[in-house]
Amino acid sequence: MNYYCILIAARFEVFVEALQHHANTVTASAETEFQHLSHLYLKVLEPILQDLANGSREHQKLYQLISSLSNLEGDFNELKKVRCAVWERLARFSEDLLLASNVRVHVLELLQFIAGKSVKGLSSELQLNVHPWVGWDESLCANNKSQITSNDGLPEQIDTSSRFTSTLVALRSSQLMTAISPGFEITPDDLSSVDTAVSCFLKLCAVANADPHLDVLVVILEEWEGLFMIKKEEEASPELSNAENSWSDDWDEGWESFQEIEALEREKKGDSLLIHPLHESWTEIFKLLIKASRVKDVLKLIDQSILKPGGVLLDEGDARNLNDIILGMDCFMASKMMLLLPYEGLQVESLTALGNKMKQGTSDIANDHEFLTLILSSGILSTVINKSSFGTIFSYVCYLVGNFSHRFQEAQLPKLRKEGSNEHGNTKGDISFLFARILFPTFISELVKADQLILAGFMITKFMHTNASFRLINIAEASLRRYLEGQFQVQEHNKVALDETSCYEPLKNTVSSLRDKLGNSLQSALSLLPKNESNR
Repeated sequence: MNYYCILIAARFEVFVEALQHHANTVTASAETEFQHLSHLYLKVLEPILQDLANGSREHQKLYQLISSLSNLEGDFNELKKVRCAVWERLARFSEDLLLASNVRVHVLELLQFIAGKSVKGLSSELQLNVHPWVGWDESLCANNKSQITSNDGLPEQIDTSSRFTSTLVALRSSQLMTAISPGFEITPDDLSSVDTAVSCFLKLCAVANADPHLDVLVVILEEWEGLFMIKKEEEASPELSNAENSWSDDWDEGWESFQEIEALEREKKGDSLLIHPLHESWTEIFKLLIKASRVKDVLKLIDQSILKPGGVLLDEGDARNLNDIILGMDCFMASKMMLLLPYEGLQVESLTALGNKMKQGTSDIANDHEFLTLILSSGILSTVINKSSFGTIFSYVCYLVGNFSHRFQEAQLPKLRKEGSNEHGNTKGDISFLFARILFPTFISELVKADQLILAGFMITKFMHTNASFRLINIAEASLRRYLEGQFQVQEHNKVALDETSCYEPLKNTVSSLRDKLGNSLQSALSLLPKNESNR
């Protein structure tokens, strides 16, 4: 047995136990076999896998074995052979259909983790006890398979990383589906393409007949979107590689025309939207949630997608279908959903319907901070201000601003009496805090951009509780400049930190995005003020 073998065996108890097991039966051929580390690892791995198959919950030996291959130490070629041997054995083990699904899931998660792949819902046990393999690429096994097989007789590579991921997601999804239909099985083939995944998801929706089932379907769909994001990245990688390889030495010829083409491509990308690959599935689950009177959950899911790389959850056709459905139920909710989506035509349609509804009289809508947040974040307020047909909507927005301003001032009175404090004393999870620090300054900035300086100035004097006798135009404009400058300084040096309360749900990410844009919005508004305005 070579020195490296002895070092590994001494370092990890699992190897010691394995060697003791074989101590009484070592022959000359066995000694020759153990000269190769890959065979040693496989000998040690086999009883561990057998224990897993028998339902053992003891995983430390497996974790130690895997982690011993984490660093690029010693002979790299030898390490590569060992890693390939272990990887391929684990892969073949994970494909055993006779194993319990939880065992297969555990091994597949392990394969993904040691490869450094991002896995949703990975157990903390794995993250704490296993070290990913530095510099590992499973394609190395494929590239060197013939050499490895001829030299060492190791098992052939049986699958790709993409296949592992599909199998893992399919198994997890089947486990989740037991809450809806215990006999329903989802296979990797069901997730082989967007079309098959959508078809499968429609079948899942068809068997969901209770409100809790909808939550399960959402979790399943979130599992799937991670899979298709990985597939998209894998498809993009070869294209990038081919582009790099095809770069010729005479690259400088026609350089100017290349720059023009590149600029046009960037312009096209800027005009087009990235649509989520599973948008049809999201449309279906949204329909079910709307039918169950859970429109707020739809808003929350769309809001959560802002931080995800998958693209817009609905294409324009999907959004139009949902808008038509919700308009017949609740014009306000329809407007909120459309304001969350990047389709201006649908935003205009929904707001027009809402304006007509408001002219007929509505229920209590005085405290709808969600609507105010969305109309500010969507960027459509300038259209609302400048189009006379939206007069009712703009009046309502101003009414909301006035109402929240009044509430903010009322909330400040006890603090002013006790401590002489100002708005910074607000609880960060309070709606008044949201209004004073984010919504109101954004609204004022939008008024300035729409050339409504006088209205913006008077809004400021009212918000600051200026005596009515001082609300002259020049005073209002001076107050406007001072307010914008003050808010810009606050953004520069004391950016609002949103807390983790549910106060901002279902629009937490929208509020966060609005906050992040506020500094630029204030700066833009300041640049539009008259140059000869003096600071007072």
